[in-house]
Amino acid sequence: MTARSRYRIFLLLLLLGPLRVSAQTVDISIGGSSNVDFTFNTIQKLTTGIVIPNAFTVNVEAIGTNWDLYMGAVTAVAGTWDNAQYYATSGNGAPPVGLLQARVHNLSGTPQISGYVPLQDIAVSTLDIIGNHLSAPDPSVNCGDASPIGTNTPGSYLTDPQCYQFRVDLKVVPGMNYRPGLYTMQIEFIIAPDL
Repeated sequence: MTARSRYRIFLLLLLLGPLRVSAQTVDISIGGSSNVDFTFNTIQKLTTGIVIPNAFTVNVEAIGTNWDLYMGAVTAVAGTWDNAQYYATSGNGAPPVGLLQARVHNLSGTPQISGYVPLQDIAVSTLDIIGNHLSAPDPSVNCGDASPIGTNTPGSYLTDPQCYQFRVDLKVVPGMNYRPGLYTMQIEFIIAPDL
């Protein structure tokens, strides 16, 4: 190899050196049971409802990118719970998905929703927990900001659980109007890069 050839190789490597590849990934994991059961076997439970605190935990890991987190129900008929079995013929049909309410919270108070909020069917709309996936990109919000609501900057539940780990409480108050039966619903949490 001549001196001139070595120079060309060195120059090529020098020019490519400053180019850095930065990975952008978002990941979500759900902790807790994959099934949550509400059993309404008394009049009191039907009228006052059932609350399941910490039904599950949502863990977020975002590397190199801002992110959005939202949730919603998935059912066969948008807007109503899926019926697995009817127990009687009386009642006003299947309950709406909005009977299930979710409260999403963490130690830093970063979720954009507060208190119990009725679930929505993903086919119709979603419940934005962090960011607004329909109007990306959102302004960057850091967990250390004076108002950390909507924290969407890169981070991990492994190193910063107070900001990137969410507890989900569930509540249902069905009342006595709906047809008795066994109903199901799938809840989906979706995380996406905020691009």
